[in-house]
Amino acid sequence: MKKILAGLFLLTAFSLLAASCSWFKKKDKPIARAFDEYLYKKDLQGIVPKNVHGNDSIAIVRAFIDQWQQGIVLLKKAEMNVNLDEKYIQEQLDNYRKSLVRFQYEQELIQQKLDTVVNEKDIEAYYNQNKDIFLLKKPILKISYIKLPEEAPKIEMVKKLFVSKDVRDRDLLEKYCFKYSPSFSLLDTNWHYVDDLAKHLPMSRLGENNFQSLNRIFQISENNTLYLLILRDYKFKDSLSPLNFERENIKSMILNQRKLKLISQMEREVFLEAQKNNELEVY
Repeated sequence: MKKILAGLFLLTAFSLLAASCSWFKKKDKPIARAFDEYLYKKDLQGIVPKNVHGNDSIAIVRAFIDQWQQGIVLLKKAEMNVNLDEKYIQEQLDNYRKSLVRFQYEQELIQQKLDTVVNEKDIEAYYNQNKDIFLLKKPILKISYIKLPEEAPKIEMVKKLFVSKDVRDRDLLEKYCFKYSPSFSLLDTNWHYVDDLAKHLPMSRLGENNFQSLNRIFQISENNTLYLLILRDYKFKDSLSPLNFERENIKSMILNQRKLKLISQMEREVFLEAQKNNELEVY
């Protein structure tokens, strides 16, 4: 009886194991093949953004599979038609690994020791000492604008409020804009490239010859839309870029200089330490 029960137990265990293996094989069924290489569903994780669904999702997956198969095909073709220099390839892999290890060490060093505080004094000093590198390659503007439907009411009143410096007039204008304007900017003190402004404002209709006409209203009708524009300030190409426009750029430059200095200092220190410990010799 015990032998029968043992046999039944082994048979049941074997059946469960076989079913389990069958389930895993089914789960791991490839979704694409290229020669003897297989692509599985798990390899697609993160390929499709979470907010993409339906046909767009299918198209992204299909493009990924096509690219994967193309890569395998090209690799196989290269392997069949090129006399591989295995020594050279191994040297390149070794050098690449060394670069990756060194890069990771440098990044950890930067993360631990880099002073990331850049104060206004640092920025101003850098700007004043390097003005020759802050020449504009494209014109920039400060601009206020109101975008309105052509049938919007009381345009003449809006224009008077727009040029007024009275706080109460500005308050009335804001209320009007919130009601009628799909897009407006009344107090923007930032500089903008003309090219960027042209993406949502009719800058080509304004013309560069009018850029010096500050604090007056330009009224432009285009595509059933009325634009009211006031130029607050301008800088032409090849003129000195304003500090406010370069502030973030300068901050990045200062941090990059600090990174290079930190890495150079680290390299010098580890070299001197190796010399001190008699770990370096020249034969």
